[in-house]
Amino acid sequence: MSGEETAADTPLFWSEAGRTAVVVRCHLGHLAARETFEVVGGCPYCNHTPGERIAALQATRRANLQRPTRKADGNDRSCAAIIQEGTDIAQRAGAVQFTLGDLALEVAPLHESHSDELKSLSAFAEALGISAAALARYRRVAAAWPQEKRDSRTSWSTHAIFATHPDRFNLIKHPPTGPKAVWICRTARNAIKHGSA
Repeated sequence: MSGEETAADTPLFWSEAGRTAVVVRCHLGHLAARETFEVVGGCPYCNHTPGERIAALQATRRANLQRPTRKADGNDRSCAAIIQEGTDIAQRAGAVQFTLGDLALEVAPLHESHSDELKSLSAFAEALGISAAALARYRRVAAAWPQEKRDSRTSWSTHAIFATHPDRFNLIKHPPTGPKAVWICRTARNAIKHGSA
């Protein structure tokens, strides 16, 4: 992907046969029917929307232009320090997604009529500069997870994976055993897929 690529040039989803293919691939390689991507508003597996992909590409591009290379700046941080910084950033991003979802619930409560809800969400999303599909997903996850039931050690994406699970409040309290003993997306998807959740 060239550094000159703009948001208008960025395909929303890749496919072998272009935009007319029935099966498409998200930017992380997940395959699903185009209709599923459109109905869900993004990848049904990793919960990334086209708008998030474009925003991530633009943010990466800006960061690469503003920051000197690792060799040039003499940065000798340890891998553990870099991982910790990344984890902190990911937690802050998850908090932002929950906050946007909570705000979307205030703007368009769940009990509103469907047409009023779509108008309110679309207007709010446009004012924020994010896709309506992403905002709708943030709202859906925030509605499924009241603030007192959210686990601060667990990512927003994992909360999104468990959002429709009937026993999600109990499930989030019992992560798999291991060195970190926290839910991650892969283990959450596996738990749902294999029925152990």
